[in-house]
Amino acid sequence: MRLGIIACTALKPELDQLLASVPEVVEVIYLDAALHIYPQKMLERLRQEIRLLGQRVDAIFLGYGFCQSLRGLDEEFDFPVILPQVDDCIALLLTPERYAEEVRREVGTWFMPPGWAEIGAQMVIKELKLDRATLYGRDPMEMARRLFTHYRRGLFIDTGVGEKEVFLDKALAFCTDFNLTLETTTADTSLLAAWLEKARSAPSPGCERHGPCESPEVAEGPPSAAGGDAWGSCSER
Repeated sequence: MRLGIIACTALKPELDQLLASVPEVVEVIYLDAALHIYPQKMLERLRQEIRLLGQRVDAIFLGYGFCQSLRGLDEEFDFPVILPQVDDCIALLLTPERYAEEVRREVGTWFMPPGWAEIGAQMVIKELKLDRATLYGRDPMEMARRLFTHYRRGLFIDTGVGEKEVFLDKALAFCTDFNLTLETTTADTSLLAAWLEKARSAPSPGCERHGPCESPEVAEGPPSAAGGDAWGSCSER
C-alpha cells in the first residue's frame, strides 16, 4: 500500500514526527497555511492536489479538519481519501471537547500550536495584502490589529514537538504585536495519530494501478531537514 499525505503547514511539526514511523508513506505535500484565508480557493487547490497525487498512490491522508470548506471532500473520489472529521486542526490537536472548553473560557482566543506560532505579524500583513496600505499613507500593522480587535487571548498549545521555548517566544511576539494575553496549555498527537492510522488501514482497491502493494523501504530515524527523503518525496507549496 502506497500512502500519500497532503497537509497544512500548520500541522507540519506534528506530522513530521508521526510520519517518521509510517513506512507506507511515499509522498508528502504541505500546502501553505495562508490558504485558510480563502476557503473556496483552498478547497479547489486540495481537489487538484488530490487528483494529481491519486495517480501515484493508493490512499491519501489529509492533514486538515473541515476548515470551513472541506466537509465532504473525502467523499468525492473513487479511492480512499481520509479527512479527519473535526472542525479544524486545533480540534485535531486539542480534541473537540477541549477545544470547545477553551472557547467557552474565552471566545476571543487565537489558538497557536507550534505551526501557527510560526505565523508572525508580518506574515499576516503579507497574506492579507495589508502592505498595500502604505500606498495610501496608512500603517499596515495598525490595520492588522483592527482585524484582531475581538481577540483577547493567545493560547500557545505545546504538543511536545520541536523546541518549546523557540515556539513560545514566537507566540509571545505575536501576542505582543496584537495586544493579546498569552496563556499556555498542552496537548498531544494521539487524535491525529488515530486518524493517520485509519488511512494506513484503509482498503486500497486497485493497488495494481501502481504495481505491487508492498510498503517501500524507509530509512530509520526522522526525516532530514532538507526534505524528507525517507518518504520518497516531500514538498511544500
